[in-house]
Amino acid sequence: ALDPEEGSGFLKKILADPMCYYLPKSAGTEVLMKRLQRVIGARRIQQFVENQVVEQRKSLALAAHVQRSMLSVRAMMGEGGFYTTWWCPQESVSGDLYEAILLPDGRRLVLLGDIQGHGTNAALVMMAVQVFLRQAVSAHVRDSRPLTPDLIANQLQEFFRASFADVSYMTAFVCIHDLPESDREQPSVLSYICCGAADPVFIDTQAKSCRTANPDKRGGIPVGLMPGTVYTAGDVVTVDLSPSTVCVVGTDGQQDISQDVEGAEKIPPKLLEQIGQEIVVDAAANGAIMVAPAKFMAACAEFGYDKRQDDVTVLIFGARMPHKGIYEATTLLSPTLVDVAAQEMGEWCAREGWPEELTGRVQLVLEESLMNVYDHGFTELQRRKDVVSLRLRRKLEHAELTVWDYGRPPPSLKVAAGVTETALALVNKDMGGHGRGRLMMRQLCDGIQRQRYGTLNETIFHIPWDGLKQGHETGDSK
Repeated sequence: ALDPEEGSGFLKKILADPMCYYLPKSAGTEVLMKRLQRVIGARRIQQFVENQVVEQRKSLALAAHVQRSMLSVRAMMGEGGFYTTWWCPQESVSGDLYEAILLPDGRRLVLLGDIQGHGTNAALVMMAVQVFLRQAVSAHVRDSRPLTPDLIANQLQEFFRASFADVSYMTAFVCIHDLPESDREQPSVLSYICCGAADPVFIDTQAKSCRTANPDKRGGIPVGLMPGTVYTAGDVVTVDLSPSTVCVVGTDGQQDISQDVEGAEKIPPKLLEQIGQEIVVDAAANGAIMVAPAKFMAACAEFGYDKRQDDVTVLIFGARMPHKGIYEATTLLSPTLVDVAAQEMGEWCAREGWPEELTGRVQLVLEESLMNVYDHGFTELQRRKDVVSLRLRRKLEHAELTVWDYGRPPPSLKVAAGVTETALALVNKDMGGHGRGRLMMRQLCDGIQRQRYGTLNETIFHIPWDGLKQGHETGDSK
């Protein structure tokens, strides 16, 4: 059977296989040369395929870099309102887009869109839509024309039909958020239109309740889906929001997260709503609303729902909710902005009557932490676009400074208060190669805790409150 000239010709089949390198001992020079040519040819093809895969990955990485640089920053807190997002492509690039544009009249345009499909095609359409939207908004601002959700939706509809015709469409949530100019006790006004998108959920963080606000099912079909579609003022929903109420909206990818790769075990809607409400209420009460979307997705993963079937984006926004005795801020990072952040935090401490020595310690810890994130945690793109969220509050025996960032993960070693020298020595030793540890922290902190929620790093510094002034003996002991 193995004889190449007799039997079943089994050996002939083996020798004819270009992926088989077997040769009998009796093979002659001619057979050997033919096999070598086949091996070399197969290897060249393999190298070509491997090079193409590498180039494709580089191209996708570049596309992801460009796409991320075009998005608005993931979170921002201003004098009046805030917004915060969790944006995650299923692959390297995404067909989801979000915008939060502050208009000259103080209102904010908020848009969340989901382009049909995912991957490179959806990402290209997404970037085109984003460029058009910004140009359209700039034109309206320049001409002093009022912006309304239905007007924006109609312009997007015209752009889709002119540019993509029957190739693509987009579900969209388009909103104008009108915040009160000075009195934060007054409700803000939200006007929105859902074009094929799910209605937003409104969570009252004080009443601990959630609701929707569209009983008449107003809205329209997806943008660009059908020619001749016109959105009117009758499709717009208007809602008064109390200062304690936030708006939560997401693309349909969040309803599609599942426990299995195939997507058969999707997260139940009731569980999704329950997790969202609990996370948002807890985050608002503890001055951590800016990282609520990341913690929301991490909580879903804790329940086992960590498999994405589509791009996922979650957007939370509302009026700023100041808490007595808690400092909150969100900032981009650069050496100059780090100094500004430390100065603003110091001014807040002074207004609260904190001891000067403690204020100085807090500022030093903040500056060191932020510069470590900037130098060693953030990529070059993140240094230009990403933000860090901060929280400072007082406890009975220490000040608690929390820093949230989306940089590379620091070491997971936790430091327990009370074993300062040993624990911090271990942390600095472990963190030395990462550039995240500094010996100065030994003298400034008596504890550091670190936790990672998906792509979010949470670092909590416990700064001892020595030499308390009269009147600061009591504080938040939670």
